[in-house]
Formats: sequence, structure tokens, C-alpha cells
Amino acid sequence: MLKEQSTIVRRIVIGVDLLLMSAAFPLAFYLRFDRFPLLRDLQQYGLIVLVFTALFLFSLYRYKLYHQLRFITFFDIGKKVAASFIIAFSLAAALLFLTHATYYSRLLFIYFSGAVFSLTLITKIGLKIFLNRMRLKGYNFRQALIVGSGKKLVEVEKFFQQHGSYGIKVFAALEIGTLTPIKFEEILTHNVIDEVYFALDRQVSRPHFPIDAYLDITEQAGKTSKIMLNINENRHSSCDFARLADFPLVVLHPVTLDPDQILIKRLVDIVGSLVGLMLNAVLLPLVALAIKMDSPGPIFFSQQRVGENGRLFSLYKYRTMCIDAEEKKKELADQNELDGAVFKITDDPRVTRVGRILRKLSLDELPQFWNVFKGEMSLVGTRPPTPGEVAEYRLRHYRRLSVKPGLTGMWQVSGRNLITDFDQIVALDTKYIDQWSLWLDFKIILKTVIVLGSGK
Repeated sequence: MLKEQSTIVRRIVIGVDLLLMSAAFPLAFYLRFDRFPLLRDLQQYGLIVLVFTALFLFSLYRYKLYHQLRFITFFDIGKKVAASFIIAFSLAAALLFLTHATYYSRLLFIYFSGAVFSLTLITKIGLKIFLNRMRLKGYNFRQALIVGSGKKLVEVEKFFQQHGSYGIKVFAALEIGTLTPIKFEEILTHNVIDEVYFALDRQVSRPHFPIDAYLDITEQAGKTSKIMLNINENRHSSCDFARLADFPLVVLHPVTLDPDQILIKRLVDIVGSLVGLMLNAVLLPLVALAIKMDSPGPIFFSQQRVGENGRLFSLYKYRTMCIDAEEKKKELADQNELDGAVFKITDDPRVTRVGRILRKLSLDELPQFWNVFKGEMSLVGTRPPTPGEVAEYRLRHYRRLSVKPGLTGMWQVSGRNLITDFDQIVALDTKYIDQWSLWLDFKIILKTVIVLGSGK
């Protein structure tokens, strides 16, 4: 099963808790003895502090307080922190009793354990409040389509509407009786949808709703599927997949990236984009002057492109064409050298003299580092299509939109001038999605540098 939360973030939170627990001891010591502990005090009380801290952290982890807090209530947080505290306090107190540690101040232990409990509870609730407010303001949310029937469909839709802090925005809730595969495919491919929830009543059988066909469509469109199991939600047995409050889920990810990989990739994008923006700042005066002297019009060119899961964004480039290039594109449609939903002419008459030089050196793409910095693109990804190109897509093509588009990618380093079939481009994009790794990104970036250096 793929993870739904970054292990790196989890470890950072554990580290913060460990620091707070470490700070709790000198605080408790000061309250007890009106002074801060010395080295001999740490040696004397260190063992019980370590035992209590380890037990408390283990209990917090066991109660999944280092997993996603998105779908957990404040009451549950308080209950689980309290349960973890009781376990750690009881076992540590038992250790003190069994070892007859008469040298140890019982009042100090109470102060210390109470401080650890208070700091932990405050930080967990504070983090939950912060994340809730961020999602209510429109940050870190997912747009969901709900497909289901009867009471279950109504319950799930109402649940998300009442819990805006969970960061799930319902695009639509569709009754299976009014839904066909063709209509379902159209909705997925023509709207911004991140995930699909299937919420079916228990009496719905496969003959009534062939869910496999809809899962195939969802997978081919590059969307995440979350299936509400047709079982009693009130079972007490552990769930091996994922849970949304009381709803057990089976999660099917069409993309191989897990949260840890996404986090690392984003950090690399930020660092790389900052380097690119600094390079762009150095070259901007020269490039701007050359563009202005060569042809009338603006320095920069902005065009609407389609990003991850159909999100629209403005892609920035240095202008390399005449100002009426978009109007002339229709006249050149019959000269398109690529087959399918993409447009390319080797000797495009719309390109200016300076534009040819900028394209030869790929300097026209330097402003796209701003798109990378903003999170609309990645250093490495799939080619960002225009809305007009996406309008010509077939279902199998949409999977290339399940990741962020990139400045470079498999197509660019695989002889893009030799590949004329759009389906081959899609095959390279899906290969990248399926085989992604940091090492693959590094190899593509290295190959891109080599290609640029060779002037191909």
C-alpha cells in the first residue's frame, strides 16, 4: 500500500516532540528545586526521563498521532494523548517502585510528566488548528468527485460539506442510476478532479453497478480512486488500508510517487528554480534588449497551459514569435509535423531571428523557472499541453496529466525532433510516471544539459 503521508514530515514532528520533552525536564527541575539541573542531576535522573520519554513517544506513535491529522477530531487527539500519557506514566512509576529509587523526587517526576503531557497536547491541538485554518482558506485541499447510491452517497457528501477543515472539496455527487461510463469519462476529463470516491450502499451488486469499468476509466484518466467498502463501518477490527473517519477505504494510486518522494522532488524543484531565476536575472537585460531590437511587442510571452489533473496555469517564456503568432497558427495547421494532439513546425515562419537563437539555446524557457518556483511545474515532468491540445485527447492520454508538467522530460531527451507520433510522446510520459525516481530525474537533467550543449 502506498503511503498517504510523508515519513519525512512524520519524523520531523517526532523530532519536535522529542525536543519539547527534553525541554520539559529542566522546566520541571526548576519548578521543584528553584534551579536548573547540573550534569550530576542529569546523571541521577536521566534513566527515568529516558524511559518515560521513550514510552510516551511509542504510545503516541501506536495511537497514530504521527500519521495524518486531517481526519482526526480534537476530542480524539485529546483522548489519544491522555491514553499515551497514562501508559507511559504508569509503567515509569512502576519502574520507580520496583527499583526502590528512593533518591528520586516523586514530585519532580509528577512535574516532568505533567509538563510533557501539557506541551504535547498543546502542540498537537495547535498543529491541528493551524492545518484546519489553512484548508479552510483554500490551501492544501483536494477536489473530489463522489459516485454512489442511496444513503451512503448522501452521508459522504454531507460529511465533506460539514468538515471543510478536512480539505476535501466536493465537485459533484453523482447517483449511479443517472451515470453512464461515457458521461463519467467526460466529467473526469473535462474538469479539475484529484480523486474519486465510490460510496455504494451494501445492497448494490456488480450487476447493478459494474464498478470495475469505472475504476478502469478512473485509472486511465490518471485519477486516484477511493472505494468505500460495502461492509459495516462500525467494525472494531483494524483496517490495513486507509480510513476516512469511520469509513474504511481502499486507495488505488495511478502515480508511483508517494508523499516522501513528492516532498523531496518539491525541495529539489525549489532549489533548482532559485538557481534558474538567478541565471535569468543575469541574462534578462541582454535578452530583453535583443528581443526589443529585433521585433515589436512584449519581452515575455504568456500562454495558458494545462497542469496537474487539468489545472490551468499561465506559462511564461521569452517571446520568440511575432505578436500575431496565435492567429497565424490556424493558417499553418496543415504543416504540422507531429501526428495527434500537439503542434510543431521545424522552420516555423512565425519565429523571429532572435527567437531562433533563444530557442536554439533554450534560453526562451528561462522564465518558466518562475512556474517551477510557484509549484505549477517541476524541473522534470511531462510536456505541458495547451487547452486546445487537451480537447483532442482520448481517454488514454489523460494519464500524462496526473503529474506536474516539467521544464524537461523523457520526450525532450529522447530525440524529440525525431518523434512525430503523439502516442509515442504519451508512452514516454507514462513511462516516466511509472518508473519515477530521484535518480531518473537526475539522469534526465544531465541528458538535458548534454542535449543543450550539443545544440540539438
